[in-house]
Amino acid sequence: MKLPGLKRYTVNDVNYVYHRASNTRLPAHLPEDHPDFMDAYFDAKYGLKAQPPENVVQPNSVGDVAKRYLTSALFAGLSKTYQDVRRGDISRLLRQNKGAVARVLMNNVRDDHIIADMDRLPTNPANERRKTWSPLCSFALDRKIISRNPVGSVKRRPTPQTRGHIPWSFEDIAMFRAHWPHGTKQLLAFELCFWFGCRISDAIALGDRNLTHDGWFRFEQQKTGGVVHVPFNRKVPDFAVRSDLEELKRSLTSFNQRGATFLETEAGKQRSAKAATAWFSEAAKAAGLPDGRTAHGLRKLRMILHAERGATTHQIAAWSGHESLKEVERYTREADQKRIPTPSVLETGQFY
Repeated sequence: MKLPGLKRYTVNDVNYVYHRASNTRLPAHLPEDHPDFMDAYFDAKYGLKAQPPENVVQPNSVGDVAKRYLTSALFAGLSKTYQDVRRGDISRLLRQNKGAVARVLMNNVRDDHIIADMDRLPTNPANERRKTWSPLCSFALDRKIISRNPVGSVKRRPTPQTRGHIPWSFEDIAMFRAHWPHGTKQLLAFELCFWFGCRISDAIALGDRNLTHDGWFRFEQQKTGGVVHVPFNRKVPDFAVRSDLEELKRSLTSFNQRGATFLETEAGKQRSAKAATAWFSEAAKAAGLPDGRTAHGLRKLRMILHAERGATTHQIAAWSGHESLKEVERYTREADQKRIPTPSVLETGQFY
């Protein structure tokens, strides 16, 4: 006996039966002419409150692997910032085609599927999508869900070469300091990012607890997890601009009371990185600065100043917390290119 209006399917040898019109799950372990099955069928058919359909995730599907990856120690070991980025794109991936991608068995995913997925996106989101597929496939490969990693043959999309965040000029700095007086969190945020050369996501977490007994400011970077030490109550190296440190100290002492973090809100809460980024950009606009002046532009300026004042690549990287020297080497190379054409004092005779 087959009752009308039912949808029936099997997943991993488990039978499922739903009343199609109401999406009510029925007792599939019973024959359809069983009295209990008939009762459930007529309850669903004649308008009793339907239950939402059960979300069945097939083992070793993309959705299953994603769920296991997001609850793994591997994912927990990523920085909070990177977790948020990766979790967001995994969520977008699983929602694609009304969840059809999530239901695909991981073993059926091929490199051309990933390429087609990337082709639907602009360049930067496409490269982010590759970064999403990569850990999912690696996770599945390590657990022998798949026999080869399909991401290995998928290339990143070439991106136009840009200068990225715009380094601030000395005029920009003067305008910002003139607009925001001592005692404002906006000026303090500026001085923190400028002296430490840190990201805004790190600046919002800084507080007195980060000052060590021997005069260093020590903090763990939110993005990479790397630990950075920057001089504060100690002699600074010759390549550092000591007057910038004095400006930071002056800004800090303008607050009679400081919370657990220097840049906390009026409610005593630590700002989020996303909110702080927008808040600081608005502060720059309010000071009359051109568009594109960001906290990250101060980080770049700090590295440029170090390079132009003779810091080595490794000294700059130690200050900024860069794990790769590639970007830092560009600053030192540009600084060297400026110095090479400069006439020597032996040529000009101008020693002072």
